[in-house]
Amino acid sequence: MPDPPVRGLDSLALGESGVPILLRKRVSAALAAAFCALVVAYFAAAQLLGISLTFDAEPFRDWVDRFGILGPIVFIVVMALSVLFAPIPNVPIFIAAGLAWGPVVGTAYSMAGLTLGSAMAFYAARYLGRRHLRRLVGQHHADRLDHLATTMGGRVIFWSRVLPAVNFDWISFVAGMTAMPFHVFIIYSFFGMLGPTALTVTAGDSLSHNPAIAIAIAGVWMAAILLSAAFFWRRRRRWGRASSADARTSADPGPEFGNPG
Repeated sequence: MPDPPVRGLDSLALGESGVPILLRKRVSAALAAAFCALVVAYFAAAQLLGISLTFDAEPFRDWVDRFGILGPIVFIVVMALSVLFAPIPNVPIFIAAGLAWGPVVGTAYSMAGLTLGSAMAFYAARYLGRRHLRRLVGQHHADRLDHLATTMGGRVIFWSRVLPAVNFDWISFVAGMTAMPFHVFIIYSFFGMLGPTALTVTAGDSLSHNPAIAIAIAGVWMAAILLSAAFFWRRRRRWGRASSADARTSADPGPEFGNPG
């Protein structure tokens, strides 16, 4: 049976790649259950038992202050390396930034590190990986990736940075292996990363005075993941039905004319 016609980004994102781990139904359900349990535990500890859940950040801030200007520099470098070595999680680093410097300065330092690390990952993939792209995925898929990167790459980068279900770091490597211009990548990356980073740093800062804010921000993230999952699965079903219809149309030879043999 012939392959169904390619439907641009839908075919690449929905038909050929694996489902992102946070968008899997069981994972989403487990995260929602864990969040509900966290909320119940928080109110039980704070309201019913009268236990204070605030974190005393002053010793940590004093320790950071002792490093002077070296502290922010080391933090930015660590943040950049966490992007370059993608398995290192970013969220604990964001929370530490909020505890050490507050929401505004902590976000500024985090964005500096993220932007530097994203640029490093992009160029590492561009110079070390791009020449192998066609060998890895084939000429057809490589050309299609380059077409998508140059025609709608900015939007893809922005939304992949905003959506909590997509890993920040791997996007930089993938973009570097395509024909996407660096200035498009870095501009859309910066604005896509800004909101999620500021929210997470603010959640870290709130742990020192009002953990309820951190719970509320976690609720926003949880809602975003569930909405992303719902949109993904709805779009995937629609794409699957359209692909099946295209496959049936391609397989149907249509009426034959002329005398039968």
